[in-house]
Formats: sequence, structure tokens, C-alpha cells
Amino acid sequence: MEKELPNTAAFQDEFTSSLLDSTEEVEEGHYLLESDTGGYSMLWPKNAVTDGPPFYQRTGDSFEKILFDDVNEEENYLNSFSTTYSTYGESAIESSLNLLSGSVKYFGEYEKIEAGKNRIYYAKSVEPLENSTSYRFFGYIVSKDDQKGLEYVFIARCLDKSKPNCDIDVEKEEEKALHYMKSVTFNKDE
Repeated sequence: MEKELPNTAAFQDEFTSSLLDSTEEVEEGHYLLESDTGGYSMLWPKNAVTDGPPFYQRTGDSFEKILFDDVNEEENYLNSFSTTYSTYGESAIESSLNLLSGSVKYFGEYEKIEAGKNRIYYAKSVEPLENSTSYRFFGYIVSKDDQKGLEYVFIARCLDKSKPNCDIDVEKEEEKALHYMKSVTFNKDE
């Protein structure tokens, strides 16, 4: 008999659930995405979903890009995620940061955060949008052990700021973004 899938957006979505190995939450409200590249794993919010290409792209074991969203119309928020895994790591950190900066239109400095076996090059920005404000927290996470890296972009915004429940606690969102980045683990090559 088939096990009943959790009633969460992630598992009710066919494509998203195909990426997640276990229906067990690894921490409250989150599953673990263990990448099919074999290179890394990261937290996946239980109500976040993605779709096939172009939102999901993978090339063998060396590249994987996932765009996923956690949308809650009732609570009027959207969390957007974009992660890009590659096997360049710190050796190509300059070009990796240039690519990241270009994609989020940020041209400032990055703060270095030591996170266990990883190092995170981290920054944030605010972008006014027509009907909302986009708070962007982004970083490039590299393994100190081998040449692996993950570009991580987390965006928090209200779906509609004209609604009274547009309530983004920027500090809380930044904390959340950093928690996601710090919980990325890279698997050591055999």
C-alpha cells in the first residue's frame, strides 16, 4: 500500500516531491533536499514548490539550478529561492560573485561568514517594486574541503503591499535566509 504523502505543498506537487527523498521533516516545517548531483543537501520549506525546466536544470553531477517559491496568499507573502550548484568552489570565487552580483543587481562588498565546513560570501539589498518591496538576501556558499559552491538567493516580499497584512519583519527574514545558507551541507567526494 502506498504511504500517504504529507499534506504540504511540496509533497502535493508532483515535480517537487520527486526531488525530495523523505517525507520526514528534518526540522520544523522543512524537508531535506539531497541533490541528485550527489554534491550537496539543503533545507526545503514544506510549502515551497518548483517546476520542471526552466525552473529546474541539471547537468550531470556538476551543475544544478533550482528556482522555488513559498507563496501564501492568505498571509500575503512570497518567499522566492534560487540556488545554483557548481563544482568551482572557492577557486572561481571572483567570477561566481560577479555572476551573483549581476543577477541580483548588487555591486557592493560581500561579508565573509565562517559556517563550519563552509564559508559564505553574504550580502543583502532592497528593491522597491510596483506593488511591494523586495528584500533580497544572497550569498555564495563554498565548501572549505573541496571545490563545490552553491549560489543562494532568498527573496522575501508581500504579494500586495496595499493589503493591511503586508508585514515583513526584515530582521526575521534575514535570520531565516542565513539559517538556510548555513544549513547547506556539501558531500565529500569519495
